Amino acid sequence: MTRRNRTASRVLGLGLLAALAAGTAPTPARAADARTFSAGLVWEHFSRTVVWDGDEAASAIRSHSVSARAVIGTAKGWAFSLSVGMSFSSFPDMTFDGLPISLQFESATLGGLLLGAGVSAPVARSGAIEIGAAARIVYSMGLTKSWTLEGFAVEGRAEGRPDWMELAVGPRVTVVSLGRVRPYLEATARWLRADFRMTEVLGDLEGEELKRVGGDLAVGLAVGADAMLTDHVALVAKAGVMPRAGGLDGLAAAGLLYRF
Repeated sequence: MTRRNRTASRVLGLGLLAALAAGTAPTPARAADARTFSAGLVWEHFSRTVVWDGDEAASAIRSHSVSARAVIGTAKGWAFSLSVGMSFSSFPDMTFDGLPISLQFESATLGGLLLGAGVSAPVARSGAIEIGAAARIVYSMGLTKSWTLEGFAVEGRAEGRPDWMELAVGPRVTVVSLGRVRPYLEATARWLRADFRMTEVLGDLEGEELKRVGGDLAVGLAVGADAMLTDHVALVAKAGVMPRAGGLDGLAAAGLLYRF
């Protein structure tokens, strides 16, 4: 196991322990403790550098998504979210060598159906600081896209479909003394799994290749804030990085939610 994976595993373990503790730890009473329901639109982005199984060189997975999100808050400070939307993923510098004619996947963007679920919970509070835990899982089910192969004496086409899933879990520290604005700092272990299936037909030649990331671990560090702009409208925003050998990957999110 690499140092990066060992670090991610430790953060994942701490986050899971914090989440378990949240179920039994006492939560200080707050004036805002009440059941709530919010819904709105959220934009998200992430970039991950991975090595696909069987490859030697690293390449990127980049995704933007827009989703409708519903958030249910409980009287004890727990929050549960569900998201449904569309993802738009790209895979620059990815090569398929196991087909009759090798393909270099460059700048095309592939759409997909995005499903997400998350939970956050307070663990302890000391003065203006609240320590909690958060976890979220996101699944992008790609839509098949076709390309015409040009420059050959016979007709040809290629079809590709990517799927990916990311699980993020870890501790969160929130400042709760600023009224309508609640800034936070979080550290997450982020586990990514991805598949990309490419098929090719060129005259009498047919082939299929499946590229896979069996499970890539990364550590993410992010700052964010939840801000009530009015009594009913909230702005949510987050930006962060995922350190890796030789550089940084990134993540970001922003959205507006209406509290009913």
